[in-house]
Amino acid sequence: MESPSQALIELLGVVAYGELAGFFRIAADAELAPSMAESIRMAELADIEFRHYSLISAHISSFGVEPEEAMAPFAAAFDGYHERTKPADWFEGLVKAYVGDSIATDFNLEIATLLPEDSRAVILKTADSTSHIEFAVSTLMSGFALDSRLRGRLALWARRLVGEAIAQAQYLAAEHEGLFQLINGTANSSAVGEESNEVPGLDLGRAFIRLTEKHTHRMQRLGLAV
Repeated sequence: MESPSQALIELLGVVAYGELAGFFRIAADAELAPSMAESIRMAELADIEFRHYSLISAHISSFGVEPEEAMAPFAAAFDGYHERTKPADWFEGLVKAYVGDSIATDFNLEIATLLPEDSRAVILKTADSTSHIEFAVSTLMSGFALDSRLRGRLALWARRLVGEAIAQAQYLAAEHEGLFQLINGTANSSAVGEESNEVPGLDLGRAFIRLTEKHTHRMQRLGLAV
């Protein structure tokens, strides 16, 4: 197998650590659950995140690269994001799962279009966040029915989360050369293993507009102002 480029390994590394950090975060949030049943449900969601990480980790290993090595440059950024957005209670944790994981999935779908077929297929396998979304929505709606003041507080929390998430994505794209080249279309064909001489980039401005529009639709589903 041809040696992978810096761009491809960086992209796989950032997605892999995002899934691993998501696993740690959801597992920790399970402790905030008000009942054993809800705690178990959160643990099941954490397991989904870990299985996603395992898929990407195995793909990185198939290139002869240690997954830990690929993920290491991104650990501080993700850990900082999760520290800054640590939920204060069960409902904030649910909103973070709903908003944060959905934005991460949307971003992964955007960047998957830049990858060769085998890597794209792996990323797409991790893009199913239906379990996260439906569980979070149903539980949050039940909470709103019991406490009308909850909507306002969580709307502000969701706004903060999306701002932090997009700022982090912009930072990662700007600070890592391989990601920057791949996203902006300045990587050559060898960067991602394509046969053609040109690798189309991602219009980052339009991509973030699409991410924001999808976030708005998710908030509207919950009846939260954005």
